[in-house]
Amino acid sequence: MSDRSRGRALRVLTGADEDVLDTVPGERARFTAMGGVVLGTALIAMFSMTVALMCVFDGFHPSILLFVPVWGAFILSLDRWLMSSSSSPHAGVRARKLVPRLVLSIIFGVVIAEPLLLGVFQSAIEQRVRDDRIVSAGQYETDLKKCNPPPGTAEAAPSAPGRNAKTCDDKRINVQTDAPAKEKEIADVNGDIKTLKADVDQDDKEYANLEALARKECNGTDGEGLSGKTGQGPNCRRLRGEAEKFRSTQNMVANHTKLKQLNDRLVTLTGELGTSRADEGTKINDVIATKVGDYKSNQREIGLLERLGALGKLVDENTYMHSAEWALRLFFIVVDALPVIVKFLTGYTAYDRIVTDRLNRGRRIQGVVNETERRRGVIHEALARHQMLAEHAAAVDKVEVDARMRNVDVEVLREELTDARAEYLLHDSPTLPLSVPPPRSGIDGDARPRGWRR
Repeated sequence: MSDRSRGRALRVLTGADEDVLDTVPGERARFTAMGGVVLGTALIAMFSMTVALMCVFDGFHPSILLFVPVWGAFILSLDRWLMSSSSSPHAGVRARKLVPRLVLSIIFGVVIAEPLLLGVFQSAIEQRVRDDRIVSAGQYETDLKKCNPPPGTAEAAPSAPGRNAKTCDDKRINVQTDAPAKEKEIADVNGDIKTLKADVDQDDKEYANLEALARKECNGTDGEGLSGKTGQGPNCRRLRGEAEKFRSTQNMVANHTKLKQLNDRLVTLTGELGTSRADEGTKINDVIATKVGDYKSNQREIGLLERLGALGKLVDENTYMHSAEWALRLFFIVVDALPVIVKFLTGYTAYDRIVTDRLNRGRRIQGVVNETERRRGVIHEALARHQMLAEHAAAVDKVEVDARMRNVDVEVLREELTDARAEYLLHDSPTLPLSVPPPRSGIDGDARPRGWRR
């Protein structure tokens, strides 16, 4: 492609009229440069959209090949419209035209700038996202462990603070073990031990009192109810018999054996409960590990919104990055608004003057054409009205002529009858009537018979 062809292709992007440029060839270089600005803006917009779509689709996707050229063509057409609009010799008028176009360019510049910023700060953004994901997964694991404390600890008690918090509603883990059954059985055994031990303690105390009284009697100790005689006397044997009878009656040996068995069972159940709780804790930890693994696996490729959020956090935490971000954003916005800015800065040129003159001439010619068409329509309506009035007048004249002709026919008939009567009178004919008969009924007093034609 020759330099002239390339220049012409660039000028097409600005909407320039080559016929006008032929009259002012010095303007070609300016419009060629402006076409380069428009093309560069469209290419930047296409690159920005490519970055944004790759963030959305987690990498390359075939639809990018379709959507990106469409987006580039749209931005190119928009900038071409902004460039091809006519200028005004007055700076104030040009400024008023600039403001809405500049606002539109800034809006599109912001849209285009954000994906480009993501590309510039890509490494920092991805590192921040990975760090945030690690923190998020750690916090999720901490919440799961907090809502599912190790069985048997104070935190696992139903009345523990935070145990019934709403934040744990969707984080509680239930595993099937025999720990609840063990806990119930231990509670039952503890109740039996407590009841039996109270009875055994009371029996032991009563038995000890009886034994002490028998020893005193056998030892000859003085006291109330005692004989004070030493040896195996009747009282000594009686008191010992009462003690043995009490021991036998109250089943003290069996109760002691049962109490020992209950305590042994309690020890066994406590060990089994510890094993069940350990197994439950292991299962809970396994479920927590699975949930955390699923949580991490759901954090797939970094998406667009996640990148934007990470960029916002980095900017808030780093003053230098905040300044760099805004500098780059303003740069991309200004680049996207360059076509409008360039159009305004070039002012009112010879090309614009010729285009304005042609537009004014075209408007005047169109005005004359419109006025001619309007007048042609008025004349046509006037002629049609005149023709209608003439046709109406002719119809009225015809009706009047017809009426006169009918009146003339009646008069002629009267004259003929009058002549016939006179001739009758002259010849004394008795067969003719003595007077003219009245005209027969007909149209408008016509004396001719119905159906008669001249």
